[in-house]
Amino acid sequence: MFDLSNYPLLTILVLGGLIFFVAAWIQAKYPPKKINHFYGYRTNTSMKSQEVWDFAQQYSAEKLKRCGLFLILIGTASAFFSLNGVSSICAGFSILVLAPVYTIIQVEKKLKEKFPRG
Repeated sequence: MFDLSNYPLLTILVLGGLIFFVAAWIQAKYPPKKINHFYGYRTNTSMKSQEVWDFAQQYSAEKLKRCGLFLILIGTASAFFSLNGVSSICAGFSILVLAPVYTIIQVEKKLKEKFPRG
């Protein structure tokens, strides 16, 4: 039988990717209508105006979906590589943290390109 405890990298990345994908799908389907501090893509840049806010919600949801799919793909591919338990766990959590950081950097860069004056 297939035991996920033998594949911590696969488990971490696939579950993390699924969570990111579902969160992005929810944000795309039910984006916040008005600027708020509780729900949606919330940064100083995204909250400068309603126009920036609306674009940031749509764009960040799309980027987060791609991030989730990337994590699922990398996690699935990791089943073919052999790492020991601790290395696998460290690699999984490192990738899980870096992927959304990279996504945020991409979104912020796009916001600054599209709305140079805010």
